[in-house]
Amino acid sequence: MPKKLTYKEAARAQKARAESRFYQLNSMLGNKCMFYIVLGGRMTGKSYAGAEFLIKQKRELKDNCKNIWMRISETSVNMMKQNRCKSFIDPDLQRKYKLDLSSKGMYIKNHKEDWMTVMSLAEMSKTKGIGFYDKDFDGWYNIVFDEFQLEQGEKRTSFDILYNFIGLLENNLRTSKDKVRIFLFGNTLEEASSILKAFNFIPQSFGRFYLHKWNKYTKKRELYAVIDNLEPTEEYLKDRYGSAADLLGGDRLSNYTNELTKDVELVVKKRTHKPTAIIKFSKYHSSWYTVWDGNYIKPYNREQIDNDIAMIPHIPAKYNLEKIGWVNDMYFARAFNFNSLITQQYFVDEMTKIKKR
Repeated sequence: MPKKLTYKEAARAQKARAESRFYQLNSMLGNKCMFYIVLGGRMTGKSYAGAEFLIKQKRELKDNCKNIWMRISETSVNMMKQNRCKSFIDPDLQRKYKLDLSSKGMYIKNHKEDWMTVMSLAEMSKTKGIGFYDKDFDGWYNIVFDEFQLEQGEKRTSFDILYNFIGLLENNLRTSKDKVRIFLFGNTLEEASSILKAFNFIPQSFGRFYLHKWNKYTKKRELYAVIDNLEPTEEYLKDRYGSAADLLGGDRLSNYTNELTKDVELVVKKRTHKPTAIIKFSKYHSSWYTVWDGNYIKPYNREQIDNDIAMIPHIPAKYNLEKIGWVNDMYFARAFNFNSLITQQYFVDEMTKIKKR
């Protein structure tokens, strides 16, 4: 199992890998796990590296490899397939590997043979019951979810991105665990996506991060994800300097600079004494939060207290407008503190949903 690097060691390693200007997957793939996540500014070569890896895998493994590429919207997937997939696989890669691509439905063909499947999360419900999974297949699955974080100002989806992503994974993999690589490529934005929060991860520094889980069957702590959060290199910044995007957006756009601008002022580590309220955003425990000592919020952990605050009607708690007003006043006055950044992000998301209703 790889040694967990310190922040400085990880940052140095990442910078050394990126000095050539564009990102390479080789170092990350030295770790055996299921998920490989790369966060970085635009034009750093994340998607290019993923595409080249899938091309090589298909050339080497042929029918012992299934490649699947996912995007959020159906429009994005359709654009990828236009003009013989030139907006999907870069023309130089097509020339280098002598590809002759065409598309039919959700399938990309190379020299008229099945080569890759492209899917949009928006169409997840339409794929239920379709036989993607082959129980006798014993080869590798390589799945890429590209641009998994919505841009600033990009229209919010009408569906739950995490739910639909899980649905597509289940449709294609069922319960497969071996020979599965899932890549997620995205830009670091001011708001973390539901995908990153599912990993209980919000980037607060640059470098490489290893995520482990305890396996109750093997009784071992196992690596399940590696995350590279890319610091812009001097060569990248120099290359971008003076471009149209730089002149208009400067350093204000984190999707280009990968600048970390997380609000950590309200995150405080301290000892708590007494639970004083439980804030409920739904009937599910996963969206309940315990208020300690009047203003300190932690995820609900089966605390028992006779002061439930239902933020929406028709859930197991009294719907009291005065109590809801207290939560809103505390929230907008930034009077709540949180035990972690991930708790704060989830709580903010729940408050945002309430505001939209």
